[in-house]
Amino acid sequence: MQVRLKTQTIRRAAIFAIGFSIFATNFDSGDVRADGSLDSIKVLQTLTSGDDGTLAASKAIKQLNKANDVTLIQSLTAMKGATPVGRNWLLGLANSLYGKSGKSQTAELTKFLADANQNGEARYLVFQWLTSNNAVLRKELLAKMNQDSSPELRFLAIDEAMKIKLEDKELSMLLDAARHPSQVVSIIEKLKELGVIIDQSKQLGFVHEWRLIGPFDNVGTVNFDKVFPVETDWAKGTVKDEYQGKTEAVKWKQHTTAELEGVVDLAVLYEKEKGCIIYAAAEFESDKDQDAEVRLGCINGNKIWVNAKLVTSNEVYHTGTQIDQYAEPIRLKAGKNQILVKVCQNEQKEQWAQDYKFQLRICDSTGKAILTKGR
Repeated sequence: MQVRLKTQTIRRAAIFAIGFSIFATNFDSGDVRADGSLDSIKVLQTLTSGDDGTLAASKAIKQLNKANDVTLIQSLTAMKGATPVGRNWLLGLANSLYGKSGKSQTAELTKFLADANQNGEARYLVFQWLTSNNAVLRKELLAKMNQDSSPELRFLAIDEAMKIKLEDKELSMLLDAARHPSQVVSIIEKLKELGVIIDQSKQLGFVHEWRLIGPFDNVGTVNFDKVFPVETDWAKGTVKDEYQGKTEAVKWKQHTTAELEGVVDLAVLYEKEKGCIIYAAAEFESDKDQDAEVRLGCINGNKIWVNAKLVTSNEVYHTGTQIDQYAEPIRLKAGKNQILVKVCQNEQKEQWAQDYKFQLRICDSTGKAILTKGR
C-alpha cells in the first residue's frame, strides 16, 4: 500500500537535494558577521515553491553564510510554523550545521528531541542523528514514543514494538496509537489472527455514503475551473434534483462504496466516461466544533469544498494516487457539515490513464479518524 508518509519522504528528498547543493556551495565556515540573520531565517520559514522562492532562499543562505552566527538549535526550532518548502530548506541548513559541530551538541539535541512541541520532522532528524550507529539508544528511545506527536517517530516506535509477538490487549493499545494507514491495517490483520475483528474502514474513518451527479463536460480538459450550477447552488443550499449534464439532463444518485479503503470508482459507475466531471456530495455530522483535516486520495483533477469553503484544488491527472495524498486543515462545526468533491477526468487513452476514482476521510491533525455522528 502506498501512503502519504512515503510521498512526503520522497518529496522532501527531492527538494532537499536542490537545497543542499546550494548549502554545499555557499555555506562555508567564514568568520564575517553581519546583521539580519534572524530576518534570513524568517525568509526561509515563509518560502513558497517556484523560481522566486528558490532565489529568495539562495539570498537568505548567502546572508547566513556571511553572518555565520546561526546555531543548529535555532535552525531546528525555526522549522515550527514554517511552510513545507521552508521546512525543506531549513532541513538543509540544519544538516549543514550538524556536519560542522553537531556531534558536540548531544545534550542540546537530546533536550530538543524531548520537546514534543517542536516540529515533528525536525525531531525526527535529531533522532536519526542521535541514534546513528547506536541500536541500544534507538530501541530505548522508541520504547517511549508510541504516542509521540511526530508522525515519523510514532511510526518508527510502533514498527519497533511490532517486531515481537504481542497479545491482543497489547495489539489493541498499538492500534489505538497507530496513525499510519499501513500500520493500522497490519495491526488489524494480526488481531484477526487472534480472533479479534476490527472494522478497518471505520478505524481509518473513510466516508462511504455519497450522492453523485454527472457527467458534466470536460472535453479538452478546459473546465476544471468552470463554475457549474451545481457548485453555486450547493454553496447557497439550493441544490436541484436535476441539472444539464454533458449530453443530457443528469440527476443525483445515492452511492455506498463497499471498499474497505473508501474508494469510489467513477470509471465503473459512469461507464468509463472520458472528458468529464462528476460531483460527489456527503454530509458529515460532528458532535462538536473542532479542528480537523480532510484527506483525499485521487488520481484525477480534484477540488474539495467544506461548508462552501474551497479547501483544496489540484489540477493533476494520472500521476499516481494513495491514501492521504492531499491533506488540508478544516474546521468542523457542531452538527451537519457539507462536503462537495469535484472530480475531473481527461481524455487520455493509455491503459494507465483509465482510472477515475477517489477516496476521502476525515481525521485529526495526527491522522486519527474522526467519525460522523452515529457511525
